[in-house]
Amino acid sequence: MDETARQLERTVQAVLARGEGLHVASPPREIYLTMAETVTRQASAWQCAHGMIGDPHNAPGVESVTATARYCAAVGHLLAAGRCADLLESGARAMQWCLAQLERSLEAGESWPCANFNLKDMMVLCAAARERLPADRIAAWRARLSGWEPEQVYHGHANWWFYATAAEALRIEHGLSERVDWIDATLAGEMPQWSAHGMYRDPGDPVTYDLTVRQSLAMMLAHGYAGRFAGWARETLRAGALATLLMVSPTGVVPFGGRSAQYHMQEAMLAYLAEWQARQEAARGDPRLAGALRRMALAGAQAASRWLLRAPYAVSKHLMADEPFFGQDGFGAGQNAHSGYGLLAANLFAGAWHVADETTEPRPMPADIGGYALHLPDAFYRTFATAGGYHIEIDTRGQPGYDATGLGRIHRAGLPVELALNMPIDPQPRYAMPLTPAARRVGFGPGWPVGEGWRWLAEAARDDDYEVRVTTDEGADAVTVEVEYGGDIGAPQALVRENYHLSREGLGYEAHVPGAHRLRLQVPAIETDGEATSAIEVDASGLRVSYRGHAYTVGLERPAARAFVEDRRAPNRNGIYHIAVFEAEGEHVGCRIEPR
Repeated sequence: MDETARQLERTVQAVLARGEGLHVASPPREIYLTMAETVTRQASAWQCAHGMIGDPHNAPGVESVTATARYCAAVGHLLAAGRCADLLESGARAMQWCLAQLERSLEAGESWPCANFNLKDMMVLCAAARERLPADRIAAWRARLSGWEPEQVYHGHANWWFYATAAEALRIEHGLSERVDWIDATLAGEMPQWSAHGMYRDPGDPVTYDLTVRQSLAMMLAHGYAGRFAGWARETLRAGALATLLMVSPTGVVPFGGRSAQYHMQEAMLAYLAEWQARQEAARGDPRLAGALRRMALAGAQAASRWLLRAPYAVSKHLMADEPFFGQDGFGAGQNAHSGYGLLAANLFAGAWHVADETTEPRPMPADIGGYALHLPDAFYRTFATAGGYHIEIDTRGQPGYDATGLGRIHRAGLPVELALNMPIDPQPRYAMPLTPAARRVGFGPGWPVGEGWRWLAEAARDDDYEVRVTTDEGADAVTVEVEYGGDIGAPQALVRENYHLSREGLGYEAHVPGAHRLRLQVPAIETDGEATSAIEVDASGLRVSYRGHAYTVGLERPAARAFVEDRRAPNRNGIYHIAVFEAEGEHVGCRIEPR
């Protein structure tokens, strides 16, 4: 264990020790299967006569790539859990369609598109159906799944390889391959992409593709991988799990950041890898840490259930039903994520049910307790802080097209994630946005005059040449974070300083831009998630938002010289926001933020 992992363990264990005696309620493990079955049964209605799973938002006969194989895995996991016996033949038809695609590619001497993703999921159904279908039918499937070498079929880059190594581990487990050497060589090639915090660095550091890679590693180990890198995988997954415990919000949702975000498959990935890691910690004799991991897994599932346990289910964290491609990425033109990513969530949640150990009782996770911060300075570039039921995520190097620099998340336990802000807003999103996008990049934070216009901290980009210094003061009841941006940040004296103070009384915020004679503070305010609509009030004292029976207030330290709401709305993956702007004289602005 290296020093970063040791420090993560010290921090997590110290927080958990403070939570002794605290009781938190978690849903039962059955929530995984209930969500999986809800999605899978809806998807069964989209099956074509030849077995392919379509999508209600695609043209007839068009698959959102991977959807059919992901349906196979969802059915397989549910069958193995004693559910959905009536979907066995539907799953078998989906398997036949997938196998035909594989065979066609092999005959043509071509790589099967998405083979890495699909074969892992096909193996799940093959295993589950073995005692449920005639032996000759299973034998035919196994023959098609074994008559080739990994080099013939798997292809791609970055996270794709981990789907492939998980698929190969399943083939080896079921006697269809002996190519542990291929897994070892593939993992060796990806070693430079791991951060000190046990997180995988797909290009651009997207959170989703860290989670999916770690989930794939956990799946490999769960299915018997014992090759050259098994020990490394266990140590890396443990470090990553400890870091994740300090990043996840009290609401249960995973951090924002990068592409393929705000889908419930993210919480499903979290559930699988956290339940698997909980087993490891229980075996190590640490029921407190194991229980915290189980709590994190179940909290993520409970968060996702708001959108999944409905008909039709919502594939991501909004309800913009009139715009079916709203906020989506990850699929080709004309292919909706509703099926592909909905079924990925279903099969991973159902998989989490299988790896979960109910003899370990869920215990408080760090986000239930608070009093800590985590800074990722060299990869992912984010700072997290949690105290008094409040949680913030600060992006210190925002990625254009997805995120913005500065405060991008303000959560409070028990409240809708989108109430204050769940993720930043981009004017040129690299995801589908059928509405007019925002006028500029938006997070919660300051702007200052430059010439005839304004420069906003949110506009600082990942590749810009500026420095970031983060300091924290962490107490059991309160946490203070100071972020200092220096150098080529576009400020009058090349310096912007932000201070955040979290406690049970709320979130205190201050921005200081030395040399500025005026400042503006931009504050996103939710208008709608597509279903509920807010009421917004803005005056010189601050902002008040009423939404879904809750309130969100931003009270200024001193009355604003000017306060207004911009005409242009600002959508992100969670819905549509208005931007409130407060102008103050001088180089300092402060406020208190309270979602309740």
